[in-house]
Amino acid sequence: MSGIFGIIYRDGAPVAAHTLETMRDAMAHWGRDGGGMWRDGCAGLGQLLFISTPEAKSEQLPRVDLATGIVFTAAARVDNRDEIISDLGLQIADLQAPISKSAICNLQPTISDGDLILHAYRKWGESCVTRIYGDWSFAAWHPAERKLFLARDHFGNTSLYYYADARVIAFASDRRALLALNLAPMELDELYLAQVLISWSAYHGERTISKTIHRLPPAHSLTFTPERLDVRQYWRLEDTPIMRLSRREDYVVAFRHVFDQAVRARLRSPRMSGEGVGVTLSGGLDSGSVTATAAQFLRAEGKRLTAFTSVPLSDPSIYVGQRFGDELAFAQATAQFAGNVDCVPITAATITPIQAIRRMLEIHGEPAHAAGNFFWLIELERAAQTQGCRVLLTGQMGNAGISWTGNVFSQPLALQLQNLGWRKWMKETIKRAAPSSWLIEWQRRRTPANWYRGSAIHPDFARRLGLFEQRLNDPGERLPRDPRAMRFQILQPGRSFGGALHAEMGAAHGLEIRDPTADARVLAFTLSVPDDIFMDAQTGLDRWLIRAAMQGRLPDEVRLNRRRGRQAGDLVPRLRACGSEVETALDELARGPASEYVDVPYMRQVWQMIQTQGTPQAFSKTVTVLTRGIMAGLFVNQFAKSA
Repeated sequence: MSGIFGIIYRDGAPVAAHTLETMRDAMAHWGRDGGGMWRDGCAGLGQLLFISTPEAKSEQLPRVDLATGIVFTAAARVDNRDEIISDLGLQIADLQAPISKSAICNLQPTISDGDLILHAYRKWGESCVTRIYGDWSFAAWHPAERKLFLARDHFGNTSLYYYADARVIAFASDRRALLALNLAPMELDELYLAQVLISWSAYHGERTISKTIHRLPPAHSLTFTPERLDVRQYWRLEDTPIMRLSRREDYVVAFRHVFDQAVRARLRSPRMSGEGVGVTLSGGLDSGSVTATAAQFLRAEGKRLTAFTSVPLSDPSIYVGQRFGDELAFAQATAQFAGNVDCVPITAATITPIQAIRRMLEIHGEPAHAAGNFFWLIELERAAQTQGCRVLLTGQMGNAGISWTGNVFSQPLALQLQNLGWRKWMKETIKRAAPSSWLIEWQRRRTPANWYRGSAIHPDFARRLGLFEQRLNDPGERLPRDPRAMRFQILQPGRSFGGALHAEMGAAHGLEIRDPTADARVLAFTLSVPDDIFMDAQTGLDRWLIRAAMQGRLPDEVRLNRRRGRQAGDLVPRLRACGSEVETALDELARGPASEYVDVPYMRQVWQMIQTQGTPQAFSKTVTVLTRGIMAGLFVNQFAKSA
């Protein structure tokens, strides 16, 4: 994915060349294929180009629209190109005609996705954002009105950050471009840090770990003038109506259509379709469905697909409980069933979990919930880059979308009782019907006094923020009353920062990460399906829709498997093998300001337990206390040095 950046001075002060150069240099790895800059008076825009589609080869941004005077830049892949071209009424001459003077000598037979969005913006204005599907962000500067318009896609793998005060607004795909300008003193958002540490998802949204830097969330746009700054949400997945079809099988047919569209659109690559495209493949349904569907399209063209599968270095079975920690056998079964998939095991033997945490702090710039997973994610993306991939497909958003389990309370009473038993059924029924005030009090009474021991947070820090009461009174943390609310707690529509993280990781490894399971049309379709369809009332089989849709595409041993995989299942022995790095990191936390935020003595106790116990509890503490705490603490120390 390409990257964009820019700065506007509200007071009319001119933008200096070195200001844009500073922004460009801070995020230079986004522009492996060049880029451009434009500045005039109080405004400056830039693009760093990464060619991930054939049409991107002709893209020259930023550019001035001759008809309107608008200055435009974008980082974009449009998945419904044909639809947009048709709706715009563009003819061959339009697709070949230059929009800016700089492009007059470089006519191309096909329009780039960035230029296509500019055409859409010219015709439909700000409302164009509702029509364009794919992974994109763009900026449009109106010099006559001194107005800046920014927007991000519905739910894609893109990132866009901004800083604004009374004098200036600056934006960029990478926050490092904003931090490099030193526009304001850095201030730590302590609540954000605490929320990451205790897995309280309220940090999703426009906030970042730095109080002065904001994230433009997906499905949002921003309008900036000298007088105002407005951020609005232009699309709400929550508003998707329920769809009623006459037969269960009709949902399968309709799902295949929309899912196939999403996968096929993401096979565009700089060379021939499908070349330079890889896929992440676990043993589960989500990545398996993406892999099998992509392979089906490529097989028709006589092409193969490379799949990358994370595998453990040692037997993880004692750490994963009822789950399975080695997904290679299932992944190989999917590859063999497809026939044109080459499965590449990734052991991540050359990077330790601690090294990966330090690297991710460089890439993403803030601590993250899944600190224990970064070693295999980084190594997998490195391997994809080494093998010549420019595009990497994934299936990260499937759990609450294409492979939603279904809620047992959507099923007939007999199945509810069969699954839950009388006692649990009664308990859950009462909880669903009880007033929120009762549930809050029930939660308060059942939570132990040392609740913070489920994380690395320092108890004094938690008490200073009144963290327990704050979370208890957060409406977003309350028991979901219906299946849709449960799904929204996972998806975080209009708020999720997951797309930004994947975009930034992709830029660091020369990849565009594409996720068909995060396609806005796919998500809207799965949210429109009545919840009872996701379970088979006859057998109680969950995730029915994706299992039925993948019949003939996935082997039954994968398609019908009801056990879940456990990522990073061998994390405990990996940490033991790099014990000196763990000790060094803990020493760094103890000597720095991090010791006020994370409980280093408790983390050392957990580390001692992890070194001696081979149990699921040891694995759990490794994830929730040790690695997450180390990442948060290392970040605090770095932040203090740079503030």
